[in-house]
Amino acid sequence: MSENTATNSRLIATKAALWCLVGAAAVVVGVRYALGLGLTTALTDTTPWGMWIGFDVLSGVALAAGGFVLAAAVHIFGRERYHGIVRPAILTAFLGYLGVIIGLLVDLGRPWNIWRPVFQQNLHSPLFEVAMCVMLYTTVLALEFAPTALERWRRAQPVVRLLRRLVLPLVITGICLSTLHQSSLGTMFLLTEGRMHPLWYSPLQSPLFLISAVALGLGMVTLEGVVSAWLYRRKAEWQLFGGLTRAAAVVLGLYLVVRLVDLGVRGMLGHAVDGSGFAVLFWLELALSAVLPILLFTLPQSRGQPWAHGWGALLVVAGFVLHRADVGGISHVAITGEAYVPALTEVVTSLGIVAGLALVFLFCVERLRIWEEPPAAPDLFARTAFDPVGRQYIGAPWFGGGQRAVLALVVGAIAGVILVEAQVAVRERTRAAPVAAPKNALIVRAQNPSGPGHDFELVASSGETPFDAGVDLHPVILIDSGGAERYVLFEHEAHQGRLGGQTACALCHHRNVPLDLATSCAQCHRDMFETTDTFSHARHETALGGRESCATCHVDADAPKSRAAAKACDDCHRPPRPDATLVRATIELPAGLAPGYLDAMHGLCLRCHLQEDAAAGEPHLGRCATCHRNRFDDKDELIRRTRSVARAGGSGGPGLEEAKGMNP
Repeated sequence: MSENTATNSRLIATKAALWCLVGAAAVVVGVRYALGLGLTTALTDTTPWGMWIGFDVLSGVALAAGGFVLAAAVHIFGRERYHGIVRPAILTAFLGYLGVIIGLLVDLGRPWNIWRPVFQQNLHSPLFEVAMCVMLYTTVLALEFAPTALERWRRAQPVVRLLRRLVLPLVITGICLSTLHQSSLGTMFLLTEGRMHPLWYSPLQSPLFLISAVALGLGMVTLEGVVSAWLYRRKAEWQLFGGLTRAAAVVLGLYLVVRLVDLGVRGMLGHAVDGSGFAVLFWLELALSAVLPILLFTLPQSRGQPWAHGWGALLVVAGFVLHRADVGGISHVAITGEAYVPALTEVVTSLGIVAGLALVFLFCVERLRIWEEPPAAPDLFARTAFDPVGRQYIGAPWFGGGQRAVLALVVGAIAGVILVEAQVAVRERTRAAPVAAPKNALIVRAQNPSGPGHDFELVASSGETPFDAGVDLHPVILIDSGGAERYVLFEHEAHQGRLGGQTACALCHHRNVPLDLATSCAQCHRDMFETTDTFSHARHETALGGRESCATCHVDADAPKSRAAAKACDDCHRPPRPDATLVRATIELPAGLAPGYLDAMHGLCLRCHLQEDAAAGEPHLGRCATCHRNRFDDKDELIRRTRSVARAGGSGGPGLEEAKGMNP
């Protein structure tokens, strides 16, 4: 019999820690949805997959494999002795798949499009198969778990009876779906041959993923049973766990043999002894996931010992989580050279998702009949609380489970705010700062009455003309100057005329997208500070004739399929002659990567202004206030820029409000 849940200090402390993690993760996820992935992750254009894919999705799917493994053992192979742990295994699998979906919703840049695979099928994509199988299998798991959740409701008994009659078809369907997408996750990485270290890439990726999922499912069911027994101070089902670990040892042995033989046949075992960090990582992963658990589960000194079940299962889980992380990202670093270390906010988010699902598991254990012998419920006849002085009835004890949960949640939320603020301070420029497209506006230009130069009066930014036909209007462009409706007023025609007319476009527009003559700077330099990847693999593939055209760029078939190993872009796209453009690269970046908008614009405009300053005697042309008029509104700056004062308002055009940042 387990200890009463109301007095179990071990359970109380664990729940408080879980609620704290949920609070911290809730704040981070809120910031992620409000301000984007840039602030809450270490992801970039060149490293778009991180911890949320490697852990939440790849590992989450594998960790939930215990559901179909136990269901098959009991309902297909007739191992009725395991019937008592089928319900917790199904619940763990159901929550695991919910965690995968939650992780995807957090990771996807546009999560509201997650429904699209249902109606816009790509039948040739492994990801489509994975998406459909995950959705269908989650539905099957919900139907398998529904009788447990509804059996105490008298009105739901017809539904419960119906679902119990359908158990066998549901189990068979679940096994089919689960085996399909467990292996398809491995299939997906057959496409990344050129991006993975040889120790992790394998043409047998699909069977390796499936075999390891079976072993991981057995390990996860064992670990969940051991941990929940410790948590509720109840006797664990050691006899059943002994059977699971013996089966796991056989599966792990098969996995180990397949993996090593595959490397040997392909001549890749040499990489495992080359002394590199990846070789060390390879052996560490194999030791954790297979070698040590096999020894713990089979050696006479440890076989059948409770400690060996617990530690062995823990090593299996840790080892295969590391394997999924290696396949999903770490092994790619060996080829791409683009290191990635998850931000603390990513780690907290993943832990928060796991913590939230663990709380749901504990709730179901305490409220539903998950175990054959459920934990002892709190005493319904607990002593009533009275005020010790006035002896007035004050209801339930003042600090029960609900109050503890709220307090832990608040503490976690405060920790989440501190974490986000710390990340903002350390990595301020990693916050996504998309550049706004340039706006077209109209100005009235008048001669400066007090000297040379002109006064500008911004009259409209939407193209409507609120003036009489006799008013001399000039088109200008408002360029994003760091967001918050700050703009730089740019007289495009004046600059064009000064540089040589319409034949001078290439002096500034050094690169154009297809079928465009003068592509806007903001179209390639899309972030104010961060590098933008402008290369579109799909567009090149289509233009060159589909997948048969790979060799056009990837000339060396044995070289990794990476940007660095592909044919140089300049072989096809001739770079502009140095004398044909004013653009000079100030940062060395691989082809296809565009520096941040701020660096690009300053690199072009400021350099030219400084040259004009020196050559034509313009004393203030290189000053910040020459362009950023709204940001230097002190008296001295106003005096210095009297030659080009911009004033908003006056005639009040319809779109004037959008340009209010132009106020000096």
